[in-house]
Amino acid sequence: MRAQRIVVKIGSSSLTAEDGLLSLDRMERLAKQICRLRADAVEVILVSSGAVAAGLGRLHWRPGEVTLQEKQSAAAVGQGLLIDAYRELFAPCGIEVAQILLVRSDLEERRRYVHVRNTLSTLLRHGVLPIVNENDTLAVDGIRFGDNDTLAGLIALVADASLLVLLTDTDGFYDADPRTDRAAQKISDVWDLTDAMAKMAGRAGSRIGTGGMRTKLETARIAMDAGIDTVVLHAAEPDALQRLLGGEPLGTTFHARRDPLPSKKLWMLHGTRAAGRVTLDAGAVDALLARSASLLLPGITAVSGAFQTGDVIELATSSGRVIGKGIANCSASDLKDWLARRRPGSVARELRIVHHREMSIGREGTGDGSIEA
Repeated sequence: MRAQRIVVKIGSSSLTAEDGLLSLDRMERLAKQICRLRADAVEVILVSSGAVAAGLGRLHWRPGEVTLQEKQSAAAVGQGLLIDAYRELFAPCGIEVAQILLVRSDLEERRRYVHVRNTLSTLLRHGVLPIVNENDTLAVDGIRFGDNDTLAGLIALVADASLLVLLTDTDGFYDADPRTDRAAQKISDVWDLTDAMAKMAGRAGSRIGTGGMRTKLETARIAMDAGIDTVVLHAAEPDALQRLLGGEPLGTTFHARRDPLPSKKLWMLHGTRAAGRVTLDAGAVDALLARSASLLLPGITAVSGAFQTGDVIELATSSGRVIGKGIANCSASDLKDWLARRRPGSVARELRIVHHREMSIGREGTGDGSIEA
C-alpha cells in the first residue's frame, strides 16, 4: 500500500495514559513515525485529539468529573500545550507544524471549504505539517463535527488524500466487541458497509474521547465514496505506519469504491447538513432513481424547513427516505407559496419564482442536484 498524501488521525484514548492525561511518550512514538514518512516523501496531515487531556493535566482537573463548560475551558488551555509539544517533537527532524482549528460550519459553506483546501495544499507544498483539531472551545452541539473521526474523513476528502489512517485503541473492526466477547473475530477487509456492520460496531468510546467504532464506520463511508482507502489499526502497534505503507496487512482496511464521486457531490453529500427538505411523489421518485430524469415542480408534494436560495436541502420520498441532496435556487417560502396556489380551489396565476419549472437531481446517494426554479 503506497500513498503520497495521507491523513493520520489519532484519538484521545491513544494519546493519554491510564490516568486520562496526555502522554508525551505516546506522542513521541507517533512523531517519529511521521518523521520517517516525511523522509520517504509522503505528505502527511495529522488530525490529533488531546487538547482537553492536556488542559486537564495543567489545571489538575480529574477526567470524568468536569462539566461541558469546564471541558471546553480545558481545551482552551490545552490546545496551546498540545501544539507546543508537537512543535518540539518534530523540530529534531526539521519539520515545522501548523495549527488548524475547525468547527462544522467551516466546511459546510462552500467558499470556506475551498479556503480550507487551499490552505492545506499550500502548507503541504511548503513542507509544513498541518495539525488539525476541532475547535473544542467554541464547538457546541449545533456546530460540532461530533468527533475527530468525522473531522478526519472530511479532511481526507478536502485534501484529496490517497489514504486515511485511524489510529485507535483496537487493532481493527470486529464482528463483536473484543473487550467483552472472546469469540469476536476481526474483519481484515471491508468492501461494502452494511446495516449489519453498523450493529456490530456498537457505541464504544473512551472517557476523554467522543468517538467509537460506529463513528469510524461513518468516517470510512466518507472516504470510500471519495475513492480513499481507510485503515483502522492500533496506535500502539510498533512502526505501524511504515509497515502499513510497506504492504503489511494490519488492522482493517475499508476499500475505496472504484467509481468515486466528484468533489462537489462529495461536499454536498458528506460536508453539509441540510437546511430543509422537499418531499416528492412516487412518480417523481421513480423518474429520478430509475430514469435519471429531471424533476418537474409538480412532483413536489411538501416542503419543510426555512431554507434560502443556495442552501443544501434533502430530497425525500413520501415515507421520509432521503434519496439525494441538492442546492436550492429558490427559497422554502417560494416553494410553499407555489404549493398553496396549486391546491384545489386556489386562484391560478403566474408563478413568479419559476423560470425553468424543473429541478435537477442525481441518483440515490450521489448527493447531486440543484433546484433550478
